[in-house]
Amino acid sequence: MTTTRRRLLAAALTVGLTAVAAPAAAKGGEVEGQGTRYHLTNTWAGITHLSIAYGHADDSVHVGNWDGRGTDTLAVRRGATFHYRNSLSSGPADRVVTYGRPGDVVLMGDWDGDGVDTPAVRRGAQYFVKNSLTPGEADHVVVYGRPGDVVLVGDWDGDGADSLGVRRGSTYHLKNSISGGDADVVVTYGRPDDEVLVGDWDGRGGDTLGVRRGDVFHMKNTIAGGPADIVMPYGARGDGVMVGDWNGDGRDSIGLRNGVSHPVPPRVGSMNEYDERMIEMINAERAARDVPPVRAVPQLRAAAVRHSTWMAENGIIQHAATATIAADAAAVGCTRGGEHIVRTWQRGTAPDPRDAMNWYMSSADHRTGILNPNNTHVATGSVQAGDMVYNTQRFVRGCS
Repeated sequence: MTTTRRRLLAAALTVGLTAVAAPAAAKGGEVEGQGTRYHLTNTWAGITHLSIAYGHADDSVHVGNWDGRGTDTLAVRRGATFHYRNSLSSGPADRVVTYGRPGDVVLMGDWDGDGVDTPAVRRGAQYFVKNSLTPGEADHVVVYGRPGDVVLVGDWDGDGADSLGVRRGSTYHLKNSISGGDADVVVTYGRPDDEVLVGDWDGRGGDTLGVRRGDVFHMKNTIAGGPADIVMPYGARGDGVMVGDWNGDGRDSIGLRNGVSHPVPPRVGSMNEYDERMIEMINAERAARDVPPVRAVPQLRAAAVRHSTWMAENGIIQHAATATIAADAAAVGCTRGGEHIVRTWQRGTAPDPRDAMNWYMSSADHRTGILNPNNTHVATGSVQAGDMVYNTQRFVRGCS
């Protein structure tokens, strides 16, 4: 979690290790669930941009910006020892620190606004806050709320420093400083049984609330009641949820923890729907970076489908000739922009365009094409051959 973008999730804990029967499945100090697979999305298109393996299946896991460089990464806690990793990758920890006691409840946040997340130990309604990733005594001790409160961590006022909040049902009591006393903001949001997350969803500075209901996330860009500003289906109901700024763009987004290679996404029922969904994902990626959307060119889809069919019939991945791409664009009154092609394996499941988009967005050249503001229109054409789906994207510009 970074200085002006926060992420930490609701914690439902009492003194010691006794968990309250409270409606917060994701915890401020520890990511729920088990498994060594982590699936991270950088936008609100429901696309996994990075999938990594880290730690042990039964590790206690935390999220934070441990080195102040602006990107959130993972840490695992074993007993009272924290193993901090400064990159989203497998491998040994970059820093190992012992703090507190093995049975402590731990919350992570940037308590002093220096850009680095550090632990705070919670014992009942008392918090022992540490401003560095070092052992030793707490830098600050504060009493806030009640021992049985569900606890939130976030930068509620956008000043770059995290502070505490408590949740009681669907009412949130948020404090803008690490201190006791009355809340600075009281707001009602969602339902009492919602699973609640905290983060800077739009990159404007300051954290707001979001909820997960089943496999759908509903995020609010202001600390207020009312309908969500962002709605995204992602993963499966049983996945553990994380929040972080995974790519350092100043916006928090979702991560999932589970024990399988990929989160379980909703599938599509036809190649027509597959291509429509892909264009929605292209525009979600562009919108996340303030790039104007592309418009679909239905007349060009036949050419994209024709090329995907040719690849499927021959079992190969190969671009169409430049002259063919240009002629197909000219036939619909446009100028050639570029062609993207990919073949994905569906592993015996129904087709899912996220598989293709994940691959495109992980490739620098394809990502550049998708985000190129000069590419104003697009057609996508996909065909399924057994367990394989062949996709062609045709970007064009200057359409009359």
